[in-house]
Amino acid sequence: MSARRADIVIVGGGVIGLSLAWRLAQAGTAPLVVDAGLPSATMAAAGMLAPSFEHAATPLAEPLYRFSVESLAAWRGFAAELEEESGETIDCQRSGVLGVALRPSDEAALRLSFAGLEARGAKVEWLSGEEARNLEPRLSESVRAGLFAPDDGQVDPRLTAKALRRAFTRRGGEILSARARSVSSGGGARVVLEDGEEISAGVAVLAAGALVSSVDLERTPPVFPVKGEMFALSAPDGPIRHVVRAPGAYLCPKADGRLVVGATEIPRDASLDPTPSGIAGLRGAAERAAPSLARLAETERWAGLRPATPDAAPILGWAAGRESGLVYALGHYRNGVLLAPATAALLAGLIVNGAETSELADFAPARFNH
Repeated sequence: MSARRADIVIVGGGVIGLSLAWRLAQAGTAPLVVDAGLPSATMAAAGMLAPSFEHAATPLAEPLYRFSVESLAAWRGFAAELEEESGETIDCQRSGVLGVALRPSDEAALRLSFAGLEARGAKVEWLSGEEARNLEPRLSESVRAGLFAPDDGQVDPRLTAKALRRAFTRRGGEILSARARSVSSGGGARVVLEDGEEISAGVAVLAAGALVSSVDLERTPPVFPVKGEMFALSAPDGPIRHVVRAPGAYLCPKADGRLVVGATEIPRDASLDPTPSGIAGLRGAAERAAPSLARLAETERWAGLRPATPDAAPILGWAAGRESGLVYALGHYRNGVLLAPATAALLAGLIVNGAETSELADFAPARFNH
């Protein structure tokens, strides 16, 4: 049985694991990323950076909102630095996100969100139906009202993952294409791969997303899959200019001419096949918001697994104290792309400098140990 040694081993090659690996490499460490090469939440995501439209009704709603806003603010510098280091574009768009209402009940819910965001000091605007159509002329005449968050935006997660891999490896980082069979900790960490190879490290980071349940652990964190189905339309003429969040679907225009439409939510379904009924439901919702989309051809459909937790908040920090040697970077649910910069900064500071923060206290693994 072969063995190797690493300063830090990160199990998971999605946007969370790669962002942390890049920051750790910048800090002078030599992380090793173990990437199973399976479809990840990152590659399936739409890439929205939209804390204004995420409202988890849990005890951690306020800390999660603050963390999301912090990460959104970090994205501008993060994107520029990543593109410079990698030589790749990630299609970072900060043109705002528009939520729209088509029925009285939609408008009431949107009004409630608007009031809550205003109370938090967020930069948001309330629009009439006409004002929403002035912003997005292809919207239906049925649109009654809109909530516009001008600082929200999106990136292309596939391009972002590619750029992160390149930036990390350019700093001497190594990405090992393999599946982790088990992770054990205590006085350091040990990762055993499916082929029997062992990797010992001072620290192991578990960033395996919804697939964490497939890794043999001393204690399995409470992360479960929520399946999301999506599809893309060919939209080279750019019929939609902003990210639009409509009842039952969101629309994300990409620089390469795709219009990404998502997404269903099916808890505890770990299958990766999109269903005809799921896609049909999304398409119907998209066309109710913007009827001209009916003329566009579908080019792709897919499904991904969001890593959810019982309280809809991430699990971040030492699994059982620093002496355990195991760090969790798990449970980002719908917001792995949005939260990547803040998560990477937070955990890099913890691992390299022992920096404890209020966010680490809020999202600590210990909250589930009772």
